[in-house]
Amino acid sequence: MNEFDVIVIGGGPAGCYAALTAAANGCRVALFEEHAAIGWPRHDPGWLMYSDFSKSLMESLGKSVPFSTIDEYRVCSAESGELVEKSPLAGYIVRRDVLDKELAVSAVKAGARLYLQTKVVALIRKEGRVQSVKTSSDSMPEAGARVIVCADGIKSAGRGFPVSEGLCEKGEVRSGLSFLLANADVSPGRIEHFLSDDPLLNYKAFWTQNNRTCAMTFPSIAAFENVRERSDNMVSRKLKDAYPIEIVGFGRVASGKYGQYYKTMVKDNILFVGDASGGCGNIHGMIQGRQAGAVAAAAIKDNDTGEKRLSEYQEQVENTLVKAPFCFFSAREDFGSFSNWFKAFDDTTRGIKAVELGRLD
Repeated sequence: MNEFDVIVIGGGPAGCYAALTAAANGCRVALFEEHAAIGWPRHDPGWLMYSDFSKSLMESLGKSVPFSTIDEYRVCSAESGELVEKSPLAGYIVRRDVLDKELAVSAVKAGARLYLQTKVVALIRKEGRVQSVKTSSDSMPEAGARVIVCADGIKSAGRGFPVSEGLCEKGEVRSGLSFLLANADVSPGRIEHFLSDDPLLNYKAFWTQNNRTCAMTFPSIAAFENVRERSDNMVSRKLKDAYPIEIVGFGRVASGKYGQYYKTMVKDNILFVGDASGGCGNIHGMIQGRQAGAVAAAAIKDNDTGEKRLSEYQEQVENTLVKAPFCFFSAREDFGSFSNWFKAFDDTTRGIKAVELGRLD
C-alpha cells in the first residue's frame, strides 16, 4: 500500500490547486483523477470571476493558457436587447481544458504524484478516521494518507462522497450540453447575458473567448436549433449564423441552491472543496483548494490532523467565499445586481493571491 500525507480525490481546478499547494508546502501528495485526461470532458466555458487571485493567476501563467480579458459584463433583455446593467469587474475567459492541465503540471512539478484513470471508490476507516482509500486501479488498489481532500466534482452531490458522508441529501443529476460556437454575433472582451420569461432564453449567456468563438449551454441539440431558427429575440439573432464546432455533455445536480456551501465542509480528516463542498465556480474552487492544501500541510507539519485543527479550513472559507458564493443563478436576487455580486466577491477575497506557477513567456 502506498502511503502519502495528503490524498486529493479529483483533478479539476479545486483538486489540482489543493494538490499543488500541499505539495509546494512539503507534503507527499497523491492526486487521483477518474478520467483519462485532466481538463476533459470540459464542463464549463472557462469564466474566471475577477479578483486578486484571478489577476495573480493569469500573471503567473503568462502565455501558458490562452485567455481573454473581459472588459464588460452586460446583462440585457433577451427579447429587446435592451441593456439592464453592466459591470467592468468581469474577469477572464480561458481555455478550461488547458488551464486544468497547467494546474496539474504545476502540481506535479511541486512534487505531487498524479494517477489518471484511477477512481476512488471507497474510504476505508479505522477508529473513526479515514486511513486509506480504495481505488479502481489494479496497480494501486489502495493508498493511505493522513488527510483526504475530496474534490470529486460536478456530480458529487448526486452520487459522490458528500452524499455517502452525510453532508447532503442525494440530488438528481440533470444533463446538459456545452456548445463551442463559431461565427456567433459576439464582441471580444464582452460577456453578454440575457434575461427572459422564456425558459429557453432566460440566463442564456455568450461566453466570448475571442472574436471567432464563444461558449453557450443548452439542454439539448434540439433546443439549440429551436432558438437559432427563431427571429423574435436578440439571442436568436446573434445565433443565426453560428455553428457548433464542439459539443460536450455535462451533468449538474439540480437540488438545493446553486453555489451554497454545506454547513459541514470538514468531517474527521476529510476536507471537502469545490462542488463537493456545495460551492461551485472555478476561482472559488481554486481559492478553496489553496486554503485546504495550506491547512492540511500546516496540520501535518505540526503532527495534528484532528478534526478541530483541520476545521481551520472551514473557518477560512466561511470568512471569505461564503460571504459571496458563486450564486450565478441567484446573484440578482441575493445581491441586487451582478455588479454588486462582483464587487462583494472582489472585496471578500481581497489579498488572496495565487501560488506562483511556472511561466511560459
